[in-house]
Amino acid sequence: MAAVFTHDQREQAVLSDLLASFPDFAGQPLSWEKVPDGHDPPDFMSVTRGRIGLEMVEWLDGQQMGPAKTREARRIDVLRILRANWRAEHSPQNFRAAFIDVGEKKIVPGDEAGLRKEFFEFAAAVDRIWLTHPDRIGMALNVQNFAGYPLMQKYIGSVRYLGGQPHGFCWIDVQGDGGAYDPGVAAETLEQALDKKLTDYSTADRQTHLRAQCLTELYLLVHGGFNAYAYNSPSAPFSLETIAHRGSDFYAAHAQRRVFDRVWLFDALDSADDINKLFGYPAGYGRVRFLAQLWPSFLIYAGSN
Repeated sequence: MAAVFTHDQREQAVLSDLLASFPDFAGQPLSWEKVPDGHDPPDFMSVTRGRIGLEMVEWLDGQQMGPAKTREARRIDVLRILRANWRAEHSPQNFRAAFIDVGEKKIVPGDEAGLRKEFFEFAAAVDRIWLTHPDRIGMALNVQNFAGYPLMQKYIGSVRYLGGQPHGFCWIDVQGDGGAYDPGVAAETLEQALDKKLTDYSTADRQTHLRAQCLTELYLLVHGGFNAYAYNSPSAPFSLETIAHRGSDFYAAHAQRRVFDRVWLFDALDSADDINKLFGYPAGYGRVRFLAQLWPSFLIYAGSN
């Protein structure tokens, strides 16, 4: 079972990752201590060169994350049901993969065995007539109508079969979220994170609390990672640099609430080397460590990728 981290532990992990990749991000290496619950903000304090506070906020659209995690749960269910002991079932000879677009309904436990039976029977039927299938286009066949297979019709939106020689690996997979999206949402989410902290920190109560901390400087770190990658709209074709520029311009335009002395955007994503190996990519492909200073001047740090 994967470890479950507290909010404080996740923030500590983000800061440790930042320091490992960009140890002098603040101009020189600083030693940071977590501020105990009930005494923050800020989230971390450094006394290496005066009293410097570091506040953190995640670059994440929570309204997108909830529905996305529900869809992910549906996909995990389908893979659990269909991949179990898959080698004992029909082994396709004319197609090498089937990508399932999962439906909206949660699979009832009593339907699991029936759904599995229908899926492999349908796959066998597709395999038998693959070479003459009237709906196949080139090496691909997309099926949305599962007439005669009521449980597939109930729980599966579509299946995309890809032709070719079997590769020996499990041929059953799911399609992730796709379709049309607005890449500008990623930049807007960064602006919303900045606006939230500017609003929170500009209140009279928060300002009184900060003055009691006797801070010489106050920093803000906006951080992204797996959650944003997995559960929010993609940023492509916008680059991280383009999005960071948007955040820098947004912050500069709010002088009346500019309470942080320095602001950064840090994005971190580890590579999936098991997937890289499967598709022939080198180890480390897809790894991201990106750091941009948004304020007081715009800067992309050396070593960002």
